[in-house]
Amino acid sequence: MILKTRYEPDELKIMNLLEPRMNFTEKEKQRHYRLRKGYEGEVKYDRWMKSLEIQNLTLNDLLLEASNTTFQIDSSVITQNKLLLFEVKDFEGEYYYEDERLKIIYGEEIKDPLLQLKRNTSLFRQLLASLGFHLEIESYVLFINPEFTLYQAPKNSPIILPSQLNRFMKKLNKRQSKLNNIHQKIADKLLELHTVDNPYKRLPKYEYEQLKKGIVCGECHSFVDLIVKREFVCSHCGSTEKIDTAVLRSVADIKLLFPDKKVTTALIHEWCNGVVSLKSVRRILLANLEPSGERNTRYFL
Repeated sequence: MILKTRYEPDELKIMNLLEPRMNFTEKEKQRHYRLRKGYEGEVKYDRWMKSLEIQNLTLNDLLLEASNTTFQIDSSVITQNKLLLFEVKDFEGEYYYEDERLKIIYGEEIKDPLLQLKRNTSLFRQLLASLGFHLEIESYVLFINPEFTLYQAPKNSPIILPSQLNRFMKKLNKRQSKLNNIHQKIADKLLELHTVDNPYKRLPKYEYEQLKKGIVCGECHSFVDLIVKREFVCSHCGSTEKIDTAVLRSVADIKLLFPDKKVTTALIHEWCNGVVSLKSVRRILLANLEPSGERNTRYFL
């Protein structure tokens, strides 16, 4: 049973919104790529985990603290005798281990997920002990991308390769697992201790005035301005979207990017770069959002 569902991180959502509207530095491009690949890998993992048949309590994307250190767990699965921790990686291409370091073939050394797993497992164990729980922890790095190859993997390491996923799931499903109130108490306490991350602290600096204005395609993130029969048509990918839907999506974008700004007809008209008339924007906002204030100072909730 999934107790904490996974959602697309706000930081990734914001980076997706900013990408077509400003120029990222090389470092920002790399950060955006890692966020996108990380989330894509976790979505693949979630599909794979649907095959888990034994009783379990699953909590995704926990952000916890132990010993004054914050750490994140991609997925925590509570079973009868063990708590399974999964660090999910969506790497693709050829990699190898050498002298306890992970490297890309013909490339640079990268951050070793085994070290990350070891650190997070230790912190998680300390946290459980401080709460008075003593469920055994079993942790794995799970490489979910079928295009991933690893050479010279350390022997007896907690690594699950793409070719091992099906066999590993079969082994999990052979375990005995009957849950009781103690397991629920562990899950409830972890949910209580989960902290909400602040996505804005790691984002590139941006101001409303500097961002390129216009309506962005919801599929390919290109700017669209072609209207055919009350629909936007993207000339890049061919997707279509109702004008009302596109404007309301733009409202949601503004709220996420600038949570302190009041949503007004003039603001949304300007944000859409005037491709939708002021009259149409007003109609859409009045029909779908709650107005507040007098007519001359009206904004929408």
